[in-house]
Amino acid sequence: MKHFEWSRRDFLKKTGAWAGAGLLQPVLSLVDAGKNIAAAYPEEVLSIEKFTNGKVKPGMVISKDNAELVKDISPEGLYLELTRGAQIKIAEATTAPDGIIAPYWVQATLRNKGRAMLDNKGQLWTKEGDPWIGGDPFPEPKSGIEAMWNHVFNHVRYDDTREIASEKDIDASGAVVREGAAFVVVIYTVGRLVHEPKPVIPAYRREHYRVALTFLKPFDVYGLASLSTVYYDSTRLPDTDLYIPALRRTRRVPSTQRFEPVSPYSALFVSDLGLHNDPLLTWSWKLVGRKPMLAPSPSNKGYFAPPGKRDPFTFQDSNDKFPRSTWELRPEILLVDGVPLIDSPYGKKRMYIDAIYNRAQTADIWDRAGRLWRFLVFALCDTGISDNMGSTARELSGVTYADLQKDYHTNYFLQPRIGDIEFKVNGGFRIEDWATPTAMLRRGRR
Repeated sequence: MKHFEWSRRDFLKKTGAWAGAGLLQPVLSLVDAGKNIAAAYPEEVLSIEKFTNGKVKPGMVISKDNAELVKDISPEGLYLELTRGAQIKIAEATTAPDGIIAPYWVQATLRNKGRAMLDNKGQLWTKEGDPWIGGDPFPEPKSGIEAMWNHVFNHVRYDDTREIASEKDIDASGAVVREGAAFVVVIYTVGRLVHEPKPVIPAYRREHYRVALTFLKPFDVYGLASLSTVYYDSTRLPDTDLYIPALRRTRRVPSTQRFEPVSPYSALFVSDLGLHNDPLLTWSWKLVGRKPMLAPSPSNKGYFAPPGKRDPFTFQDSNDKFPRSTWELRPEILLVDGVPLIDSPYGKKRMYIDAIYNRAQTADIWDRAGRLWRFLVFALCDTGISDNMGSTARELSGVTYADLQKDYHTNYFLQPRIGDIEFKVNGGFRIEDWATPTAMLRRGRR
């Protein structure tokens, strides 16, 4: 198709010499001036109707009957899911630079532009030699490693979060074989922008963040908790501790079992939390292209949509293998390929990083034989809940881990509340209260 040939040729021409997002002018200067990104791109990559010569329009449902229309602009995993019966709806492109990113994080990105550097190993520092101070370190990435640091430095873009989710594991026949629920508290120790001490907690400056996960159901794991301590040295695997209710003890467990299901029927591997959860420098990364592509829309509000206004195509809780969701054409997606340097069954992971948000919502994974194996979706939305910084929290509404070879799916549906546990960002959560073995013992089910 002519439009696709134009976009591919233009993006390939720009990839080598052009420094940042935007074809007609840099996106960052528009954001700094308080404008949206529309002036940075030709109209044909901001309108899927124009891009496809009228074949695909906002409001249209894409299914196995017409999946071929979006094949060239879809992650490979999405196209395969569509051919197997999944359905998505098309939305207009979002032109706000903070569509899925906290506004104060965007301001920190602008404020700290030019202060980031990588050492000869690829580790991120400020130019003064300190851990990074917040915002995207490389708002105009020129390489795969820079693009990946933008994505992984702070997955949530908040000092801390408490997220709650229900889970459904679905087998190849379409049967729901396991249901669960859990909540997680994430506390960043560096790059802090909201709560003191900032930008770093001095006692934990060698760490990156801590994650405390507590299972609520099914009953056989109720009260089981895990604590991951992720180090700032991005060549070092995390430390992992478990709280086991039956023993009323914590135990240190290996962090090397990252590429196997976390429970029966689950399609979740620890390696893929946040789309990429291994220390960044245990993989090599290469920017292999830029192009307009489909990505989840911020309209995927799931449980965060007001009752009575819940569109079934916004990642609503369902028994579908691939939850119905809404997608939009993003004008510029960076294709960043990673190859593991640690022992792994993965051959390659492709991260689809939005050049405007500097964040990915999807990834494809191939096995060592080069066969497509897994597809990951992390749908983000404006939750409508305060971010304690004068705006509303942009956070996950739904997650899909798909094992495309087994046709198993694990779907998570994020919720504002389960029981007396509330979703919260920038809540001032303290490591000593939530993310130490002692804290797990104190809070653990007995």
